[in-house]
Amino acid sequence: MSAASSAHALDCANAVSTVDMNDCAAQEQQQVEKQLNEVYRRVLAATPAKVGGAKPAKPKDSLVAAQRLWVKFREADCKAVLDLWSEGSIRNLQYLGCMRDHAQLRIKQLEAFKTQP
Repeated sequence: MSAASSAHALDCANAVSTVDMNDCAAQEQQQVEKQLNEVYRRVLAATPAKVGGAKPAKPKDSLVAAQRLWVKFREADCKAVLDLWSEGSIRNLQYLGCMRDHAQLRIKQLEAFKTQP
């Protein structure tokens, strides 16, 4: 651990300054993002490439396309939140919260997807 990072160890349970709150939110977002990526990879690996007979469906391709569109949607939605708060010091905290909330919801959606027939 570097001297700078050990001198300013974050106590996220007691964060008071905007800088500390943003740093804590960024750390939390990184953890949720890591979990989202792990769940997505696991669900994708368990999803069959094809199902059906004469006109087989391609659920794996559909899941990849859906995830790409979801990423674009989340970016646009959270950009709108950032723009809404553009005049305030809380803007980054609001943006990171938006990204985190969407990721947590997507994790639940992906886990539900893998339980489908």
